[in-house]
Amino acid sequence: MKKFLLIILCCFLIIIENYKNASSLSYKRHDLIIKKAISMLKNLEKDKSWTIAGYSNWKNKILLKEYGNRGKNILIIGGIHGDEPASVTSAIYLAKYLEKNSASIKNRVIIVPCLNPDGLRAGRRTNGHKIDLNRNFPSSTWEFDYTKHYNNPGPLPASEPETVVAIEIMDKYQPVMIIQLHQPFAALYPDSKAPNDLIEKMSDISGFSISFDIGYKTPGSLGSFKSDQEYSIIGITYELGRIDREPDYNKVILSLLEAINYDYN
Repeated sequence: MKKFLLIILCCFLIIIENYKNASSLSYKRHDLIIKKAISMLKNLEKDKSWTIAGYSNWKNKILLKEYGNRGKNILIIGGIHGDEPASVTSAIYLAKYLEKNSASIKNRVIIVPCLNPDGLRAGRRTNGHKIDLNRNFPSSTWEFDYTKHYNNPGPLPASEPETVVAIEIMDKYQPVMIIQLHQPFAALYPDSKAPNDLIEKMSDISGFSISFDIGYKTPGSLGSFKSDQEYSIIGITYELGRIDREPDYNKVILSLLEAINYDYN
C-alpha cells in the first residue's frame, strides 16, 4: 500500500512540475513573439513609404499604409491590445504580401499594423495610460464602470490619442469593411452585415471557427462605435488564437485576401 501511495505521489509531483514548466514556457514564447512584433514594427518605422497617422501617449508612431487604388476601402487594424503580438505580425506580413501584389487586388486596403505601440512595448493589453483602447471609443455603449483593471475605459470616451487616430482614419477613408485583428479565441466574429459566403470562405481557409457571440459585454469598443456610424460598415473581429503561439500566417493572409477581393457592390 505504501509503495502504491508513493507511486501516486511521484506521479502527482511530476504532473505539477510539468505544469510549471509548461506555464513558464508559455510566458517565454509570448515574450519572444512580442519581441518579434516590436522588431518588425521598428523596421517599418524606418521605411519612409509608411505614413505616420499619429502618435501614442508615449509618442510612438502609429503607422498606416494604403495598397491598391480602386474599389471600396477595407481597413485592417492590428495591435489594439499590446499583449496580442500576432495581430501586429499578421498585419505586417499582409502588408509585405500586398507590397508585391497590390496591382492584382480588387479593393483599396488601409493597414494600421499597431494602434497601441505603447502597449506592445510594455507587453500589456492597455496603452501608455493603462487604458483599454477597445473600451475607449465614443460609442452609444460607452460606460465608465468596469470590473477588471485591464478593461479601464478611460475618464471619457476618446480620451486617448490612439483612439482619436483610429476615428480620424475611419472618417477619412469611410471603409466598407473593418477587420480588427485580436487574440486569443481562434475564431472569426462577424457582425450581422457580414456576407455569409465570405465568412465561410475565410473560416475554411484559416481553420478558425465562426462565432457570433464573444461571451461578454464590450462597451465602448471599436465594433460598437462602427455600428453607430451613419454610413454602413461591415465588421469582423479576427481572433488569431493563443497569445503564446503564432498562427499559420499564410492561411491568415489568404483568408484576409478573401475579404480584400470581395465584391461589396
